Amino acid sequence: MFSMDWLCGQIAFIYAFNKIKPAVIVDGIIAAVVDAVVPGRGAGESTWFWRHLRSIERDTDRISRELDMRAELRRWDDEFPYFHHELIVRYVAGFMASAAAMFAWGQIRSLFVTNKRR
Repeated sequence: MFSMDWLCGQIAFIYAFNKIKPAVIVDGIIAAVVDAVVPGRGAGESTWFWRHLRSIERDTDRISRELDMRAELRRWDDEFPYFHHELIVRYVAGFMASAAAMFAWGQIRSLFVTNKRR
């Protein structure tokens, strides 16, 4: 009736969908994007005063960008309530777990099943 590939994929999807913590993943993605977008140290930091002033500017810019991204996520959630960003993260994690389980099952099965058509 159902193949073992399909069953492994479904079980992995359901497990990953329910066990994942989307807030942790979203926080990590936002932190990575902010690190990529906000420039690091630059020229003109030869004295302690300028280093600390630049550090304050950089931290302010990081906080501002992070708040903008979170506001955009809230706007997305309000505009598309049935396609919440945390639900997207859960679906992606479930699909990845399903694909990995199906691949692993196929590899394990290929070790024990010989090809009868030779």
